[in-house]
Amino acid sequence: MEGEGKREERKWAITWEGFVQELKKAGCIAAPMVAVSVLQYLLQVVSVIIVGHLGALALSSAAIATSITNVTGFSLLVCLLILSLFKFFFL
Repeated sequence: MEGEGKREERKWAITWEGFVQELKKAGCIAAPMVAVSVLQYLLQVVSVIIVGHLGALALSSAAIATSITNVTGFSLLVCLLILSLFKFFFL
C-alpha cells in the first residue's frame, strides 16, 4: 500500500522537462493571441506615423482619435461581448 502512495507522489512531481513541455503547449496556444494583439497595436502606430507626414495638426488629431477609440470604442465592444456571453450562458 505504501508503494502505491509513493508512486502517486512521484507521478505528480514537477520536473524541468515536464515544465518545459507544458510551457511549449501553452506557448503554442498563446502565440496566435499575442501576434494578433501586437498586430492590432502596430496598425494604429502605422496609421499615426503615416498621418504624421501630413503635419502637426493631423498628427495630433489622429493621436487623439486613436486614444479615444481605444478607451471608449473597444472597451464598449468588449463590454457588449461579455454581456451577451453572460446572457447566453446564464440566462
